[in-house]
Amino acid sequence: MNPYFLSQFALDALPSVREPGKIVGPVAEILGRFYNMLFDMLHSNTSAGTLGLAIIIFTLVVKLILFPLMVKQQKSSFKMQMLQPELNKIRKKYEGKTDQVSQQRMAFEMQEFQKKNGISMVSGCLPMLIQLPILYALFYLFQNAYVYVDAIGQNYTEIANAIINIPKELRLEAFQPYAQAFVDEYKNIEIIKDGLDMNATNEVILLVNYLKADSWTNIVNALGSEGSALVPLLTTKNNIETFLTIPLVAKAGLSFPGVIIPVVAGLSTYVQSKIMMLMNPAQNDPNNPAAAMTKSMLYVMPIMMGVFAIGMPAGLGLYWTVSNIFGILQQAVLQKHFKKKFEEEAQQNG
Repeated sequence: MNPYFLSQFALDALPSVREPGKIVGPVAEILGRFYNMLFDMLHSNTSAGTLGLAIIIFTLVVKLILFPLMVKQQKSSFKMQMLQPELNKIRKKYEGKTDQVSQQRMAFEMQEFQKKNGISMVSGCLPMLIQLPILYALFYLFQNAYVYVDAIGQNYTEIANAIINIPKELRLEAFQPYAQAFVDEYKNIEIIKDGLDMNATNEVILLVNYLKADSWTNIVNALGSEGSALVPLLTTKNNIETFLTIPLVAKAGLSFPGVIIPVVAGLSTYVQSKIMMLMNPAQNDPNNPAAAMTKSMLYVMPIMMGVFAIGMPAGLGLYWTVSNIFGILQQAVLQKHFKKKFEEEAQQNG
């Protein structure tokens, strides 16, 4: 096993453009272990689209792990919907009273009512808060997939060694413009502060991770017969990293087909938010102070996610989209379950 691979977690031996901090780092390491294991299982049975398939299955596993929180959130949300008339009575009791004492009393009564009935205004935020460190960790995982996934690390190492074996003058001529662009963009990286050493495998790997498909086409054409050893290795790289023609380790961007990811990420976020609103009439209640904010977030969140996805690795956008789709299905099932459950309880109590 190559000493640079994830199995030994040599992040210091195999440098990356960005490295996670002390909080996100351990999360990325744990997720990286699991993702690498999942990737290897799939890669042994298929050579194309493995990265995308692994992301989809990985997303479903994460959603299943978070499912108990989702159940708690949906239960609280549906119960609050049923108890909304009682909450409105408390608000109406203090209608027109804007002094501080009255507002504090109203807040206290509503808090006590929620505590008594086991509901919470902020319960819906918990699953999202837990997902934030996961999203940050996945950003590093997908941006530096060669660090976390053994098969990709091996492929990048082989590409880097093939580049080093190309005659020096031709190698520098073909790669120098891209190497300089990389150094200019990431000059804060300690290992390349004095420039990129095209004779060092580790530093060439950074360039391999940086280069995009069109750049590789130009380089292979410039190398001619001397670049023949790169062709099968680049084919393997493309097969692993591309899913439905979209390279998942590169930024999604605004060009086709990468732009599909930000679009579907934004649309799926909107659909999920819209369904949540339709399932909870309380969010459309003009007496509910949170209703206006909920309506504004219905449009703000999808736009934010679409914009974020443009500058993020496409794999992260795929994760978010699959997470949204699975979340929509979860919402529909749980809403139906709790509606039936609370109706039966109401009949028994009635």
